[in-house]
Amino acid sequence: MRNTIRAIGKVSFFVFVLVAPALAQSRLGTGAHPAATGPDYDVSAGYTYLTMAIPGAGRVDLNGLDVSGRVDLKPRWGAMLDSNYVRTSNLLGTKHDGYLLSFLGGPVFYPVDHGNTRMFVHVLAGVGIVDGAVPARDTEYHGWLSRFSYAVGGGVEHSVSRRFAVRVIGDYLRTEFFDSAGAVQPQNNFRVTTSLVFRLK
Repeated sequence: MRNTIRAIGKVSFFVFVLVAPALAQSRLGTGAHPAATGPDYDVSAGYTYLTMAIPGAGRVDLNGLDVSGRVDLKPRWGAMLDSNYVRTSNLLGTKHDGYLLSFLGGPVFYPVDHGNTRMFVHVLAGVGIVDGAVPARDTEYHGWLSRFSYAVGGGVEHSVSRRFAVRVIGDYLRTEFFDSAGAVQPQNNFRVTTSLVFRLK
């Protein structure tokens, strides 16, 4: 838990250092431009915290990096591509590392757009690769599994300048992994991501 709190503190400080110069600028953006000007594009990178369920064995906390790209096609609609990598060491006392790597994409909807702040919801689908270990009675199962995955959630984005914004996302991520008997079972994961956004247009 201390490591998680330290990691969140370091990421928050890093985001603050990057955003502070932008806050000094007097010209703020107002989010997406009207559709007549063409699509808006942005890329983002940030920190992700994920709590992952290991079937029949409990939950594990993972930390890592999120990189995404988004295009706003209309004032209230867009599309997003998201790649997320989170990991942990000494998984459930098995002395194995574990990670989750996902590649997802899908539509984004903006129900609220007020000044420099807008809220959004998204539904993303793609592939999730889970590497982990499951403690068993006399031994342990270790391996990796690649399966269809999806994420449902939303977040808030706040512009701090014409080019930069801060984005916070919370969502439910569905993946799959083995249980202690070696059968494939669904995983119900919850993740929170904080990112710095750079607008290309």
